[in-house]
Amino acid sequence: MAKDLIPIFFNHLTGFQDHGSIDVFLFTLGGDTLAAFGLSRLLREFTSKVGVLIPEKCQSAGTLFVLGANQVFMTRAATLSPIDPSISGPLNPVIEIAPGQRQIVPVSVESVAGYKALVREDWKLNHENTGTAFKILAEKVNPLSLGDVYRSQKQIARLARELMGSHRRDKKNIQSIIDTLTRELGSHDYLIFRNEARHLLGEQVAKDDPALETMVWELYEDFAADMELGKAYDPGIALHAASAAGQSIPTTIVQKKVIIESSSGSDVVEIEILLSPFQAGPVPQTLQQVVRAGWKHYL
Repeated sequence: MAKDLIPIFFNHLTGFQDHGSIDVFLFTLGGDTLAAFGLSRLLREFTSKVGVLIPEKCQSAGTLFVLGANQVFMTRAATLSPIDPSISGPLNPVIEIAPGQRQIVPVSVESVAGYKALVREDWKLNHENTGTAFKILAEKVNPLSLGDVYRSQKQIARLARELMGSHRRDKKNIQSIIDTLTRELGSHDYLIFRNEARHLLGEQVAKDDPALETMVWELYEDFAADMELGKAYDPGIALHAASAAGQSIPTTIVQKKVIIESSSGSDVVEIEILLSPFQAGPVPQTLQQVVRAGWKHYL
């Protein structure tokens, strides 16, 4: 999820004749939390009733978006996740993954909170030793990055509260949901299946409906086929498959990374890659070159 989705969503929403209620079919691994917040608020400009249909993964920023919906329908394969963000920036720690190759390490809100809990609750350090523990942390992680982690944690809680406050009035339960999703699940990779989501969100999660589940899953499989979800990409295999199919070599393949679709058409983020064979010593290799990348509209 990214902010460039917002004007695309707007174009689709303006094409609807009836804004009595709007359902969003959503599959996402996450992204920009402010983009998810913005998309939820955008929908509220068009309707007072928002539904979300979740076939499979709806994680991180996707879960934040879900909190703003009046009702959420989840298949039995659907999962939500915590909404604790990670901070990535020039002040983050850096590791060397290979000689001459350095990589920035994201700083997770949960990781910092876990270190704090370790110092206070497990090790039970006194005031002086707690200060030493913080000094050690600050030597590994820039204090400004730690400040960003704290600010991000406060921000995500505020965003979640505002989204749920647009359709819920049970403030005590709202705070409990925020605490669970931002601090209490231990890992950003924790998967929340339908029964646990229903226990957490209450009636916001719709009742089971086998017929609807079948339709949602069939639609997901259509998108999954278009986007080749679950299929590992290997340029050599792709080139061999194109050659076996009788295509001219070099050839191009198109990867669909994002699809936004409604009755008015589809907007797709596509990456077109030119694949060419070349020889590097005794082993054949495949050269990849991106020749086109960006949004494309289909009627």
